Amino acid sequence: MIIKEDRTLIKKENNSGEKNFSQHSPVYVGKTVMPAVENLLIKCLSQIIDNFPFEVGEVYLKNNKSTDLVRVAYYGETVSRIWKKDCYELGEGFVGQTALKLDPQCLSVPTRGMQGIADDLVSSDCKSIICYPMRSNGNSLGLLCLASCQEKPLKKAENVLVAQMVSWLGTLVWQALEAEQYIVTEERKRIGMDLHDGIVQSLYAVGLTLQNVDILMQKDAKESKKQIDIAVNTLDKAIRDMRAYILDLRPHQLRDGNLLTGMQGLIREFRANTFVEVELQGDADAVVDLPAEYTEALFHIFQEALANIARHANTNKVAVRIWRTADRVMLKISDDGCGFDLAKINQHSGHGLSNMNTRAQEVGGGIEIISIRRQGTTILAWVPTE
Repeated sequence: MIIKEDRTLIKKENNSGEKNFSQHSPVYVGKTVMPAVENLLIKCLSQIIDNFPFEVGEVYLKNNKSTDLVRVAYYGETVSRIWKKDCYELGEGFVGQTALKLDPQCLSVPTRGMQGIADDLVSSDCKSIICYPMRSNGNSLGLLCLASCQEKPLKKAENVLVAQMVSWLGTLVWQALEAEQYIVTEERKRIGMDLHDGIVQSLYAVGLTLQNVDILMQKDAKESKKQIDIAVNTLDKAIRDMRAYILDLRPHQLRDGNLLTGMQGLIREFRANTFVEVELQGDADAVVDLPAEYTEALFHIFQEALANIARHANTNKVAVRIWRTADRVMLKISDDGCGFDLAKINQHSGHGLSNMNTRAQEVGGGIEIISIRRQGTTILAWVPTE
């Protein structure tokens, strides 16, 4: 009820000729913020500004490797920023001091710039700033700042509500950062295991072979050449493996939501790194009007499948087909490589099967895999059409 009354007040003021602040759009998001946190920040800022008498909002988050508070998000249209600096140390100025506190801090906008307030905010109609510390598990995460054209924009109950929203935001940001750190740690472990079990062992074997060659050169030239050939082949395999890891680890994004165009881009890069031919069958009608999350799922399943082929299959040709049925979009990837035993594959760290299966299931789809030793592998993925 309180929120509804305030929104009515704002509409009346707009009808009387003041600038309309009811439509806001994000104008700044820091490059260091991961997408999950970015979405949380912008959503929270937009909810507060659209439901309370504030014109602009700004968020500073603590750098996890230092005591710096970095400006990571801004939402509003009246001015470009609230505070002058993009970075403050904890305890520095009003921003740094507020981040260390437990309760919101209010500040009147002076007629002349002071306390680090941005000049264009001072020259605007904004009259007050409220900064809410963001904390989780007793730790300072940063703060969320809001500027208003009213000297006292919130009643006591409203202030409590906004503070609670910021508290929830702090908890969600903390969880997102923890999840991201866990994913990074697990991925590093997986990469380390794969490199040690594959490429590092191959290079170690090459070293031993070349040491034997040095001895054999003096005794048996024919055997020495054989050992050199083995070393060269092993190095070739190690290079192919390294290219596969580069292909797998390089970040890919589906631009413009066009699945076929994105798949063709992955194929070009796959060919350049592996020299393996890929045949793609399908047309735009198969994926027309497919929801974005389903399109993204198929794109990343295809990316994972190509990386697996590059790393494991030892194939000469890959066939890809995408088509549409009454209620599904189907994606089939087949190779004529060495195949593998599904029962012996560790899905947590091997072949990326778990990643593909998870992506399909998250959108209500599925994965089927058929692999025969020395004959090849076929992956059939599908997602619903709506």
